[in-house]
Amino acid sequence: MTDDVIQTGKKLVIDVWADVLCPWCYIGEHRLSKAIESSSHSERIELNVHTFQIDPQAPKEVTPTMDFLARKVGMTVEQVRPNEEMIARQARQDGLVYHVDRPMKNSFDMLRLVQLGNQFGLGWEYMRAMQAEVFGGNQQAFEADTLLRIGVAVGLSEHRISAVISGGEFGRAVREDRRLALDMGVTGVPFTLLNKRFGIPGAVGVTQYSDAIERAWKDSSDE
Repeated sequence: MTDDVIQTGKKLVIDVWADVLCPWCYIGEHRLSKAIESSSHSERIELNVHTFQIDPQAPKEVTPTMDFLARKVGMTVEQVRPNEEMIARQARQDGLVYHVDRPMKNSFDMLRLVQLGNQFGLGWEYMRAMQAEVFGGNQQAFEADTLLRIGVAVGLSEHRISAVISGGEFGRAVREDRRLALDMGVTGVPFTLLNKRFGIPGAVGVTQYSDAIERAWKDSSDE
C-alpha cells in the first residue's frame, strides 16, 4: 500500500448483488469473503450487499426445493436432482453445509430484512446467516422465530426485526436494488462490482476474486 493511498484514506468499494435462495450466491459470498480476509487491503475494503430477487413469482408458502425446481423447468425431481447434487458437492468442497432436500419460499421478506441489516452495516452478515439456515436444511428457516434469532445474533434489534417482519418496510428498497442491477445489464446473480468499474458475473474462485481485488486496488491507486 502506497503512502498516498493511506493519507487520502482511499478504499476499495465492492458491491455484491445476491439472493438468499441462490446457491451460487451462497458459494460465491463465501469465496469472496475468504479473498477479502486474505487481502493485504482488507481493512480498507468496503463491502456492500444489494438484494436481487431471482424469482419474484416464487410461492409464498414453504415448499420443497426439489419440487419447486422440477415444476419450474417442467422436469421430474429425479431429472433435476443431479444438478443440485453437483452444486452440493461444490459447496461441500468449499467447506459449506448444503442440503439438496431443503425448504424454499419467496425470498422477498428475507431480502427486506437484509435491507434492514444494511441500515446498520450488517446486511452481509444477515444474508449469510439466513443462507446458512436455508442451505443447512432447517425446515423453520423462513419462520419469524428463526429470522429473529439469527438477526439478533448478528447484532440487530429484536424490536426492529419484528417490525419489518410484520410490516412492509424496505419493500421499495428490494425492488430498487433489483431494478438497478437490471438497468446495468445484470441477468443473474451473484454479480460483483469493484469500484463501480470491474464487474464479475457469477461465482468465481477465491483466486479470481483475489486477483480482481488486487487489480481494482492498483487501478484506484494509479488514479
